[in-house]
Amino acid sequence: MRLTVGMCPALTDEVLSKLKNAGIRNIMDFMLKDSEALAMETSVSYKDLQSIRRIIHAHYAAFAVPGDDLLGEAVRSAVVISTGNTNLDSLLGGGIMTGEMMEICGSWSAGKTSLCVNLAVHAALKLGLSTLYVDPLINISPLRLNHVVEALSEEEEVVEQALARIKVVTPSDVWGIFQALDLVRQPYFSVMGKNADSGAGGGANPMTGGGKIKLVIVDSLPSVLTPLLGRSQSQGRGIISHLATTLKSLASEQQLAVVVVNNVVQADFSSMKSHGDEPHSRWKPGLGRFWAHVPNTRLFIEREDNSSTLPDCQSNNPKPLNVNVTIWKSTRLKMANTKFSIFSS
Repeated sequence: MRLTVGMCPALTDEVLSKLKNAGIRNIMDFMLKDSEALAMETSVSYKDLQSIRRIIHAHYAAFAVPGDDLLGEAVRSAVVISTGNTNLDSLLGGGIMTGEMMEICGSWSAGKTSLCVNLAVHAALKLGLSTLYVDPLINISPLRLNHVVEALSEEEEVVEQALARIKVVTPSDVWGIFQALDLVRQPYFSVMGKNADSGAGGGANPMTGGGKIKLVIVDSLPSVLTPLLGRSQSQGRGIISHLATTLKSLASEQQLAVVVVNNVVQADFSSMKSHGDEPHSRWKPGLGRFWAHVPNTRLFIEREDNSSTLPDCQSNNPKPLNVNVTIWKSTRLKMANTKFSIFSS
């Protein structure tokens, strides 16, 4: 902002002209210049220069805020989203922390998607939170969600309200994920509700999904990111970095929790030791070192050998799925593990 006559009584036409001759064009130039040196250079009295400085401070300077106040505000604004499981909540220090990204790693059929479905259903049904479920592989269907919701509630109206809070999108590539994430910035999202008066042919009416999104789940992330890592994709890493930045920025700016799903591959112990890593498992995250630093917390999930992933066909209800979960990495949690049961979806 430029210095102008009238900003304060001491800033007259004569004073402004002398300041300009000394190369002082704007407020920043003036505030960075030592008042004593400027008084000698411009022949403007030191008293007038200090008066101008005080008025600029009063009008344009930000108020000083103690660090304790900033920390207190951060703690108050942070929300921990319960997972619905006591053991998992205890492992995570209370639940999933908003403002952070959590990654769930595991092999095929380990229960990654089932855990994500349970997280989404609990947030929608028990906590009343809106959830965006990004599903590139189209693993999630209304039937799979219904099984878990109905297992937790017997009231039809409650089930419908819970399902309305879960927005499932099925992007075919990484650009579809970016487009889906635009929903997070909206004050609410819309879902399609069945119109009971439209007859057997069905129909849909738009309805509000229950408020601002507080939980984002991106399932099967490698399915859209792995093709970008090929040698022919020179810009692939840049796109992946942009996605990582977008997810973490949304978590921080919108104060929501982000959960992503990653695969695992066989670990090369000799390579890990050469880089100074401690091999805590025969598996390692599938997206490699380029993605390794992105999540705030990384979990490894594996299914118990005697646990079934198939629903009960006779009762049409999901069977309990027994899993082990280990913290592989965290910026705030110690390395630990726990066992618990979830509904197999």
